[in-house]
Amino acid sequence: MQDISLHLLDTIENSVRAEARNIKVRVITDVSKNRLRIIVEDDGVGMDAHTLEMAQNPFYTSKLERVKKVGLGIPLFKQNAELTGGCFKMASEPGFGTVLTVDFGLDHIDRMPLGNLKDTLLGCIVGHPEVDFNINLSYSERGREQSFHFDTAAIKEELGDIPLTYPDVIEYIDQSLNQGIKNTNMEDV
Repeated sequence: MQDISLHLLDTIENSVRAEARNIKVRVITDVSKNRLRIIVEDDGVGMDAHTLEMAQNPFYTSKLERVKKVGLGIPLFKQNAELTGGCFKMASEPGFGTVLTVDFGLDHIDRMPLGNLKDTLLGCIVGHPEVDFNINLSYSERGREQSFHFDTAAIKEELGDIPLTYPDVIEYIDQSLNQGIKNTNMEDV
């Protein structure tokens, strides 16, 4: 993976495969703590303790297709965070979903760039209109905090029968995400 947004995409796709209908994504940059934190929380089927442990093993995959024998996404995400002095935590329970919390050392030389967060989030929202995405971005530095919140459930309620995949709606989502990322300095992370 070349950037953190690709890890985020992989994690969201895992949540969708786990039958999540609600996915919360938080990206928190705290300059004073020298930390970039990514949190993905879903209401999917969840995992038992054994599967949770195995999910961090690169030679394990839950995918039923026989073409792919390994699952590198989660182990690489963990490795990339730990290379920066950060940490990786995954919690899950069958029937209650999964929470993934990944911390990166913000100014560490080995921290990969955040990448194209807007296109990643837009692709997930448009690619999975059946899922409700609750997105929170926050950036804090020297006591000042900037934040952005985006909730597809509220948009769906406002739109009624108009789908999220309608071109004008996609343009609105694109512009909203772009402005939120700019307002929270995420494009510079």
